[in-house]
Amino acid sequence: MVFARAKLLMEDQCFDEDPGTVEIKLIGPDLQTMYQKCYDLLKSVFNVPDADIQETNYSWGKSEKGDKFKVRWWLHKDLDLFSYFYIRFELAGEGNEKQGNLMVRIRGLLRTEYPQDTLWQRSLFYEMLRVFWHRIFYHRRREIYAEECRHGIVLYQKKVKALFTKLTEKKEV
Repeated sequence: MVFARAKLLMEDQCFDEDPGTVEIKLIGPDLQTMYQKCYDLLKSVFNVPDADIQETNYSWGKSEKGDKFKVRWWLHKDLDLFSYFYIRFELAGEGNEKQGNLMVRIRGLLRTEYPQDTLWQRSLFYEMLRVFWHRIFYHRRREIYAEECRHGIVLYQKKVKALFTKLTEKKEV
């Protein structure tokens, strides 16, 4: 992430077409244990430490149906000097050990920031060089990063499904 007072920000969704937001709906037993498992899976799939994941919304309580919870995590993964992933993960669920439902929503963004603090960075000549460099060299790099973002989200989705299948099979036995 570029730390600058003034910056040019380019933001693209990881999925250009539908689905812009990936949703996973699960119905089964003991889904409140998925909170920690999804968090650990998030760290392993995107290869990030705890410091790169921020929990911005956390609510957990009891209802007639069992535990009710809603959690939002933001993942921030630096890719290079200018670009980073900014991915939102939302978990919302309700249930007990016997039956429950869980919704996982994922929305991925690829952000590129160019600082524009100094007089040189605001000049027309610098902007022409930056645009030339971006179009000739860096545009392809951003396409690779967007593909990496899509791949990470799809892999996370598959691993959550596999984890849920493993959890339900273990409960049935």
